[in-house]
Amino acid sequence: MAQTKADRQAAGQKAAATRQKNEAQSSADEAKKAAGEAVEALVTAAKAGSRAAVQAGKSVSNRAKARTS
Repeated sequence: MAQTKADRQAAGQKAAATRQKNEAQSSADEAKKAAGEAVEALVTAAKAGSRAAVQAGKSVSNRAKARTS
């Protein structure tokens, strides 16, 4: 069956809509990934801060014990 001009136009519009939808989905995926990486960085920083605080507490404790000995 021969393809009419209307058929070609409809197919073109559908393809354009599909490209637009895929681009929007890609942008959303990238934003989601960036947000996840930011959360991961915050968690890593919080853990590092926690370890530093524990180590500082140990250091203070050890110095206090050394003075009393």
